[in-house]
Amino acid sequence: MNAIYSTRANVRKPENYAAMSASRRTPNTISATDKTVHGFKRRIMSQIFSDQGLRVVEDRFIPRIDDFISLLWDSTENGRNGTKGEEEWGNPKEMASICSWLAFDIISDLSFGEHFNMLKSPELRWFPSVIQKLSQRVAIGIMQPNFTNLKIDRLFMASQLRDILNAGTWIRKRSELRACLGNDIKQKDLIYNMMNATDPKTGLSFTQKDLWLESIMLLTAGSDTTSAALSGAFFLLAHHPAALSRLAKELRMTFCNESEIRMGQQLNSCKFLQACINESLRLLPSVPNSAPRIVQEGGIQIDQEFIPAGITVGTCIYTLHRNPRHFSNPEEFRPERWLVRSRGQNAEGESISTNREGFCPFSHGPRSCVAWRLAWAEMNITIARTLFRYDIRLAPGLSCCGGARNDCQYLLKGFITAAVEGPWVQFRPARS
Repeated sequence: MNAIYSTRANVRKPENYAAMSASRRTPNTISATDKTVHGFKRRIMSQIFSDQGLRVVEDRFIPRIDDFISLLWDSTENGRNGTKGEEEWGNPKEMASICSWLAFDIISDLSFGEHFNMLKSPELRWFPSVIQKLSQRVAIGIMQPNFTNLKIDRLFMASQLRDILNAGTWIRKRSELRACLGNDIKQKDLIYNMMNATDPKTGLSFTQKDLWLESIMLLTAGSDTTSAALSGAFFLLAHHPAALSRLAKELRMTFCNESEIRMGQQLNSCKFLQACINESLRLLPSVPNSAPRIVQEGGIQIDQEFIPAGITVGTCIYTLHRNPRHFSNPEEFRPERWLVRSRGQNAEGESISTNREGFCPFSHGPRSCVAWRLAWAEMNITIARTLFRYDIRLAPGLSCCGGARNDCQYLLKGFITAAVEGPWVQFRPARS
């Protein structure tokens, strides 16, 4: 990873990344291939997604998490299951969709000052499918730039492209409406922070077009990734009752009430929660494929191999996270591997630092995910509040559980981000 993605790595992003911007001429933070342009954008966005920046907007996204939790179980569903002892379990919920609605409601509220309300209304639930189409198009464009440069996508993805363009126009209007409000808002959002941030190195600020492009980037990159990570975590926890029970116990012993569960020292003390999230991100990374880089003049050295200029290189996160050099029994969901027992080792004598060397769910180096703190906060607070309020279980009769439960696989379709379905999970009010 260091040889390819570190600050001093002798590589550059390929021009193919232009496919990730809504503008062919103006890049966003992700698509910028020029290191100077990227550095400017990155320095501004880093201010917005710092710990201090997130605390400013925490009170905006926690109500969306509460909407999510309320949707998981309804008291009117009581008794519908009929079987004695089953009365309190609610109807099965398909977690990928619900987690997607949550992620979009959060990032839209933070980006535009008004959330899409997907958790409560079906009106805009078409939007996640468009983001998946965009992810497919961008993935093809990065691997074969002529697909977009020569506008071949207009031939082979005509209907998908029409949906993408319509969605882009719709987002642009929302962004412009929000920008017109300026600083005249009750609660600060990401647009507010972007409008008022300046680059400490150059003194420059974002233009109106920058605000629009970064808003679209946040909406796409900050939705699919978080929703896939959350639904993957619920899949793994529901398939491993011992870990689920231990985690629920930790949370219910740490907090007295649900409102206490927010960013801060108390949540950070929940080490098994963090271990479960790390292990989930290891097995089911939201961006499973490699991020390509082009070797520059002079070449680079990777594991004793010299790679000459002009060669495209990259590291696939999905396979890196399963490298036995870093993780023993890499296919097993074992959160304990992340818990330090003594002298930097876990209970089985494995080095935690060795684990971390092979763990890059948010990529690595100056091009790593700038909003990783937001994703981490969303996952911690959402999972903690859910398991504080509810017991959970897999819905009976799932097709994925035809064999041993531990052998079940959560299927990822890896485009730019991971496309997922399921799991089907049931909830009931927590029992002590």
